[in-house]
Amino acid sequence: MLRWRTVGIGALIVFVVATIAWAANTAMSTKSPASSGMHRASAAANDRFAYLSSQHTNFCTLAAHTVLGYRDDQRMQGSCCNPMDRDKYRAQIRALRQYAGIPEIPTDPYDIQAGHAKRLLGYDTSITFAGHDKITFDAAMKMTDDKGPCCCQCWRWYMTEGLDKFLITRRHMPANEVATITDLVNGCGGPPDRSATQGPAPSKT
Repeated sequence: MLRWRTVGIGALIVFVVATIAWAANTAMSTKSPASSGMHRASAAANDRFAYLSSQHTNFCTLAAHTVLGYRDDQRMQGSCCNPMDRDKYRAQIRALRQYAGIPEIPTDPYDIQAGHAKRLLGYDTSITFAGHDKITFDAAMKMTDDKGPCCCQCWRWYMTEGLDKFLITRRHMPANEVATITDLVNGCGGPPDRSATQGPAPSKT
């Protein structure tokens, strides 16, 4: 009798341990999908930052006419002047998401496809300001961190100028919003500044 009682107690202990283990596994597997998704997204963002910050196909002396000769699928990656800053990069990417409905606006300032750049460079030469548009453009440039489309007159200067011309003449954006977008697509690197963390809500036009 004692032997059977001992066996019964042992079986009960095994059952209790198995139940606890099952409950723990279930809790882990049903853990918030949002939390798990956020962790994966954060890890992916870190990996992308690590990759782009080590690339140098975007550089200050790269001229617009050189980019025009690239294959459309070639990419200009990395920062052109200062090392990329992780916090600024994340803030720029996050703020640019609100303009996802406008394909002309780059989604990542540090990874520009040549085909996209060529289209914007084309706008710079083909779009001519009329009436109040030049006043809007000049006002926008005075609001930007670099007081212009970029910090130097490299390929990005003319690409961003083309983007600004498109936003003003085709999307009819006000100067403050054009300035904000100009700063958000800036690929010069460096520490965070006001442009990466604030700005007007996107216009409805």
